[in-house]
Amino acid sequence: MNPLTKKHTQGPTERRTLKVSLSRVALILCLHLTLLSVGWAQTPEPTTAPLLTLDEAIRIASGTNRDIHISKIEIMKAQETVAQVKTNYLPKLDANVLAGAPLQPLNFRVPAGSFGTYPATGPIPATDSNIHSPVRFGAFVNASAAQPLTQLFKVKLAVKQARLGIDLAREGVRAQSQDTVRQVKETYYQVAELQAQVTSARAAVRSLSELSTLTEQRLGQETVLLSESLTVKAKLKQQRYQLLLAEDSFELQKQNLNRLLGRELRTSFAVEMLPFGELVEWDLDTARKQALEQRPELRGARIQTKIAELDVRREHAKHIPDLSFQVSYLGFQNVNFLPQSAGTVGFQLQWQPFDWGYKKHRIAELKGTTEQKATTERDLEQRVLLEVEEKFRKLGEARILLDALTDQREAEHTKLGEMTNRYNQKAALLSDLSQQQAAVSQAEAQYQQALAGFWTARANFEKAIGVE
Repeated sequence: MNPLTKKHTQGPTERRTLKVSLSRVALILCLHLTLLSVGWAQTPEPTTAPLLTLDEAIRIASGTNRDIHISKIEIMKAQETVAQVKTNYLPKLDANVLAGAPLQPLNFRVPAGSFGTYPATGPIPATDSNIHSPVRFGAFVNASAAQPLTQLFKVKLAVKQARLGIDLAREGVRAQSQDTVRQVKETYYQVAELQAQVTSARAAVRSLSELSTLTEQRLGQETVLLSESLTVKAKLKQQRYQLLLAEDSFELQKQNLNRLLGRELRTSFAVEMLPFGELVEWDLDTARKQALEQRPELRGARIQTKIAELDVRREHAKHIPDLSFQVSYLGFQNVNFLPQSAGTVGFQLQWQPFDWGYKKHRIAELKGTTEQKATTERDLEQRVLLEVEEKFRKLGEARILLDALTDQREAEHTKLGEMTNRYNQKAALLSDLSQQQAAVSQAEAQYQQALAGFWTARANFEKAIGVE
């Protein structure tokens, strides 16, 4: 046979073989790019944003969080209330001045003998007398200084109650600080999880973009089918959509964390996912005891009960008469028929011996309030213990789940390596390898989610036991 004829006869077969070989090369390249994307998903991308550690985030929030700042103002207000109440220890100064002119002259008639009749002088006055005060500007002055005496006991009770208000405000700050730390931790873990998702999605977009470019080249060379090219393009668009969703969620959560830190919403930063290392083991009985001692809500409830008890004591103290040492001055300026001034020194007593049962019913009402506060305190203790139990169990569940998913993640990565070797030895199909790669991606996502869930459960448990 003519060599030229032979070459012409076998040309299509060789081209088909070449197409199959190139198609296999493209699929292998796709596989390597996919495996590379898994590796990228596990390694954070280099970033120019400054790294924000969890400890630093908590420190910043403790100093600049707006909710904490608002709660700290309550302490200042309570301190001012104490200073305000303590002023009642000091003398009470009153001054009242009435200045003006009458609308018409003041005329008084004093009948004869109004001040008595005496043998030596006869009636005083001897005849009717008229007193006239013309229309002119005058003034009436009344001033006094009263030092409380028996009221000092009542003031002492009021000061003690006001100081409890400071303690209550401090417990409010502790509660707000603990809640803010919990929110910062939860948000930080969510940002770290989303950061890992964005890194993985960007790596997948890069690999699919390179594969799409290669597929377009092979399509022009007629070594791949049109359906394969369209499939790669569709996957690329879907992956870009997933990347957009991850980036949007990532940016929103970063802004939410910046708000908790009291910073500008668009402040740039990067986070790190805390590894699952050695943990402090908690005993449930110890955790319950610490919660009863440290929970700010429970300590605040105890303070509320003490305040209610002091309300009852202050109402009982109202049975004590108000006795004050008083110095007073009375003056009439530019009035003809009245003395220019008069002063007195003495004691002033104010007492209401009969109030038709008002104090009795008021005390009964306040005792009811005290019982309510005490009952609320006991119920809050039970709810705190239940919360500690729940968070303790949730933490244990999250830890066991993370242990399981850590092993599953390692197993899926091992299977992927084994499947890759089998595929290279033509002992496995590409579909099996693709399915295993999908299992690795799913295991990686589940691991990152479980890791964030574990640290969130730990943050909730620490808040439940009152950790500062």
